Amino acid sequence: MKKSLVAVLAVAALVGLGVAGVPVAERYAAGRIKAEIERDGQASVGAVEVGLIDRSVVLSDFRSHALGDLAVRRWELRGMAESLGDLLAGRTPLANFRLGDPLRADHLELADLHIANPSTGATWTVGSLVIDGLDLAAYDADIAGPRHPEILAARIAGALSLQHAEARNASHTLAATGDAVFVRSAAIHRVDRGHIGALAIADIEATPKGAAEASLKVDDIRMKEIGLGRILSQIEKNARYPDSSLGRVDIGSASATGFGGTLLSSNGVSLESISLETVREEVGASRSRLRVEDLALRPAANPTGARLGILLQAMGLSELKLGLDCAGVERRSKGELAIRQCTLSAADLGEMTLSAELTGADETFWRAVDNGTMVALPQSSIALASARLVLFDRGMIDRSVRALAAATNQSSAVARANLAHDIRTYQPPDILITQDMTKLLDTVARFVEEGGTLTLAARPDPPLGLAAASRLSIAGPDLVHLLGLSATLSR
Repeated sequence: MKKSLVAVLAVAALVGLGVAGVPVAERYAAGRIKAEIERDGQASVGAVEVGLIDRSVVLSDFRSHALGDLAVRRWELRGMAESLGDLLAGRTPLANFRLGDPLRADHLELADLHIANPSTGATWTVGSLVIDGLDLAAYDADIAGPRHPEILAARIAGALSLQHAEARNASHTLAATGDAVFVRSAAIHRVDRGHIGALAIADIEATPKGAAEASLKVDDIRMKEIGLGRILSQIEKNARYPDSSLGRVDIGSASATGFGGTLLSSNGVSLESISLETVREEVGASRSRLRVEDLALRPAANPTGARLGILLQAMGLSELKLGLDCAGVERRSKGELAIRQCTLSAADLGEMTLSAELTGADETFWRAVDNGTMVALPQSSIALASARLVLFDRGMIDRSVRALAAATNQSSAVARANLAHDIRTYQPPDILITQDMTKLLDTVARFVEEGGTLTLAARPDPPLGLAAASRLSIAGPDLVHLLGLSATLSR
């Protein structure tokens, strides 16, 4: 019994001595880290705190001139991958970090970050930055040439994974113009080597140098399932071929709401929201929908605005309120691309709806779309199979005729009759005027006279490919036959 008691007391004493020695070891490690940071004279730190138990380091008043001017009021790393031996020896990412080195930590936090590039005048400031689950794999930082910053950023993005990151009160001053961009908050989630699970930005403002008000404001931007892999690989390719495009970004959904600023207001423009949603049905097949809501154009205090005001007044409108709703489908395995329905609506005027079917979308076409190499499109076999444009008159004809009458100093009845006559007798230059073309123009003229719903359809047989489009440039082409054109009018 006495031996057991002695053993317990001995263990307790050792633990007590160990615990008592932790603060001493932490102060020793802090001193080593501070010395290591300041060893080459490129950086300084006011104070260093070390937590050996949770493998954490906190720097206060950190400054560095190694990559421009960097200042951080407080910099904290917790849950680092470094061993206790490394910490005691002063070896930490904060002291020995070099571009290309891996960096892993459960939690990183910065407060009052300021970066300046003395050679260009560009600056970045961040009120706070918090990152959880940071995992930066090793990457090649040996980069030469003028595109060094873009390539380095692409390689870092391709090596970075994290669970969550949020920055608040961030601003950037552009070197070339002195213009400033401010973001109240920005958060990203589930980042994995070029793929971002979600992104949210609140209150972004762009302000020209010396201006009292922001030229552009956006209240909220949200995106999900963002694939940057293609662009990251293209950035390095662009260093060798500067004129090549970055290509397409894969986005599951995106929205931006609450547009404002002097750039819009001074031109009489207001816009509530823009959104895009893409649903992946299977590999190589997806459907997308783009919407623009509550876009309004009003007369502004400039020459263009004055002309718009005269036109709107003649049409009996105080503003032009527009909306756009477009849906599309792509099925790569079947070589199909379609605009299911793209509708432009105008309040008190009507709607215009476009739909189209394209076939023969081969690998050349998709590669050109994905990589942004549109010069390769003529080599593709993609062809127009059908298209349809529908005009729904809900005041469009009457208001347009009223504006035409005011501009030509005629009555509305005379202006309408003259416009219909001009359409019927219209002879497009270098186009063969056939009986079918005359019939088509007559249908359009009746739309002007009666209103209703006008449908213009195209169904070329065979489908019209880019290579065959040269047939449209021959002398006196029969467009109605080549494109399979038709027109119908309904009430």
